[in-house]
Amino acid sequence: MSEDFKGDIDLFNNPMVNSARRAMKEEDLQRYKEWGEAIFTDDIDYETASVTKYPPPMLDALAYVENAIKSGQHPSTLTEDEKNLLNEMRGKEWYKKWGYEEGDLTDIINIINLDDK
Repeated sequence: MSEDFKGDIDLFNNPMVNSARRAMKEEDLQRYKEWGEAIFTDDIDYETASVTKYPPPMLDALAYVENAIKSGQHPSTLTEDEKNLLNEMRGKEWYKKWGYEEGDLTDIINIINLDDK
């Protein structure tokens, strides 16, 4: 029996895993540690399957699209990627924030004066 074995074998008490860990270089161990921290981060709410913190490029894209709407761009003229971004980051009914309705996503139904908002 291996010196790594100390009772029941499980994911964290496994002679094969322990042997592989000892054979790894320090930089590889560090990289796996960083991957594990990235997977089990506070940026994801695993119970609701939603992201709680977004990377800067997504925040920049969100600001760009929201500024376009605030400046008068109608939601029907947004690209599918822009609509998907808003769905992901602001929820499925994001258009209500500016007084639009679901039909405005594909056709010009309402023209909103955003100066009043």
